[in-house]
Amino acid sequence: MTTAFDQDPINNAINLGIRRDIDIAIENECFRSATILILCAIDTMTFLAMREGRDNVQRSDFVGWADKYVRFSGKEQLTGMDLYGARCAMLHNYGLRSKLSREGQCRVILWMDRSRPPIKSHPTLPNYVLVAITGLRDAVFAGMDRFFIEICSDRLSKKAKLVEERLKTLVQQMPADTVMRSGDSTSTEYGSR
Repeated sequence: MTTAFDQDPINNAINLGIRRDIDIAIENECFRSATILILCAIDTMTFLAMREGRDNVQRSDFVGWADKYVRFSGKEQLTGMDLYGARCAMLHNYGLRSKLSREGQCRVILWMDRSRPPIKSHPTLPNYVLVAITGLRDAVFAGMDRFFIEICSDRLSKKAKLVEERLKTLVQQMPADTVMRSGDSTSTEYGSR
């Protein structure tokens, strides 16, 4: 049976979930929330991209995905390790410093709401970098697009099928009556009646 567009996992979980939630947070100037959601989006993409046979994302997965897909407009860039350090700092202690930054393995990211260029650094402060949250959103969204285009270029590949199965495990938003009719709230058969 054909899946309704609003129940398609990419549209439901990624577009109407992750992207929309981030945009709403930014539109309402909830920049800390937006930053956390953006870093979680990278985690989610890392989960989708993880190689077969693995159930848990590792640091190297996050860093690798970010290094490959997160590209900012302008000359300055962040490394996957910079983003992973920021993720750890924000998610573990709602702060700026992580164990990685304290050990000198990544730069401390200082967040700005908007800026052009989206990343600013100063040679006298090599361990710090200023990053526009809107610039990070744009870079991550563009990376997500590149990832899905890459995966969808061969829908029959083993990797595409794995990503499709993992997409079904992401949080989906559906009307309660749809879930109740299916008889199984964990059903992955979207659109079934």
